[in-house]
Amino acid sequence: MRFHAVQTDPAWEQPLANRTATARAINALAPAKGDFVVLPELCETGFTMESALAAQDDSVEWWSNFAKSTGVWLQCGIARRQPSGGIANTATIFDPSGVEVGCYRKTFLFTPSGEHRNYRAGTGAQVFDCAGVRIAPMICYDLRFPELWRHAVVSGAEVFTLGACWPAARLQQKHAMIAARAIENQAWIVAANRTGEEPTTSYAGGSTIVDFLGVTQKICGAEVGALTHELDLAALRSFRTSSSALSDIQPRLLGR
Repeated sequence: MRFHAVQTDPAWEQPLANRTATARAINALAPAKGDFVVLPELCETGFTMESALAAQDDSVEWWSNFAKSTGVWLQCGIARRQPSGGIANTATIFDPSGVEVGCYRKTFLFTPSGEHRNYRAGTGAQVFDCAGVRIAPMICYDLRFPELWRHAVVSGAEVFTLGACWPAARLQQKHAMIAARAIENQAWIVAANRTGEEPTTSYAGGSTIVDFLGVTQKICGAEVGALTHELDLAALRSFRTSSSALSDIQPRLLGR
């Protein structure tokens, strides 16, 4: 399957403008039908703590229609009101017909910014079947917690799709941890980060596609742009068969 990581510079807290700009960027990329497109975290607003503003009532419908109109698998980072109350920072996946096939809620909320006071955390990793590929979405700060990723790979994850608002000051840490997560879980990682400025934070992009050996196959600079790569899933599956690392996992050490 061919994947695209789209690196955007969202206008601060302007959902409608950011939808238009992101749709334009994807259309310019001209993905083929059935490709998989990954967008950054909270792509409609930037990393705002105004969760009520971020949770647009028509976001799901809008992105569903966009996925259908372009015929792609689409993972977008959007805030969503929860049936049981509160608002979650999510990675929502739509199939090429616009059907929602998965919604992952960010498990580890970024407490230094107060995210835990404004968004409702998820309860753990989720893995979704997307055209026969087992995909586990992750969101930004989740990258720092390898136990979450391990649970996903035990559940069959082959590709991790990470949407992020990862700051420029810690960009090298992001690259190091993505390589580590890819190596230890023998999985592809497609990571879409934002770039540009927010009121208190600077971003430098660095979106990446990393293979199951931890080798960076594609990387963005600090500019708005996108990455495209055909993931060799046959090579991944063959490598997992020949290597014993995943089969040597001890589930008793992972907790529930």
